[in-house]
Amino acid sequence: MTTTSRLQDLTKGAVFVALLMVFAMIPGIPLGFLPVPIVLQNLAVMLVVLILGPKRGTMVMTVFLLLAAIGLPVLSGGRGGLAVLTGPTAGYIWAWLLFPAVYWGLNRLVFGHRNLAKPAWWQSVILLIIVDLILDFGMGAAWLHFNQGLGFWSAYWVNMVFVPGDLLKIALAVFLDQALWQANQH
Repeated sequence: MTTTSRLQDLTKGAVFVALLMVFAMIPGIPLGFLPVPIVLQNLAVMLVVLILGPKRGTMVMTVFLLLAAIGLPVLSGGRGGLAVLTGPTAGYIWAWLLFPAVYWGLNRLVFGHRNLAKPAWWQSVILLIIVDLILDFGMGAAWLHFNQGLGFWSAYWVNMVFVPGDLLKIALAVFLDQALWQANQH
């Protein structure tokens, strides 16, 4: 790896950490029946996954979560610190760390893509839906069960209120990814 490509990787990583922070400035919409708000920040997580790939995406999410852990207000609504990373929303946030590896692993397993081949737009949509509905909702529900005493399946099914918004975020993330990829090809 050349010095130029390392610098490019660092720069891309810094840009995406900054993007995650910018999305944190958009406050979440609280739901009265669940201690988890509707947030836009997971759109930035989807972009990290789609654009940076498994290795760089996981590194960016690790740096981002470390910044949150030391108390910087990098999470939605300007929150940060260990209390947030162990509070009601922790399962969803920790799932973000696994998003890049799981997405790209499924890309290889389900669609047979090797060497990080770019999936077609519809494949990206399917993969993000799977990762969102199973990984994120599953870890979120498991943590709500453990942390708040909610039944796992009750917590999981309550997550369905997030599906319409998440589908819009998935569509936007895939559209932006495809547009950037097309622009980069010319």
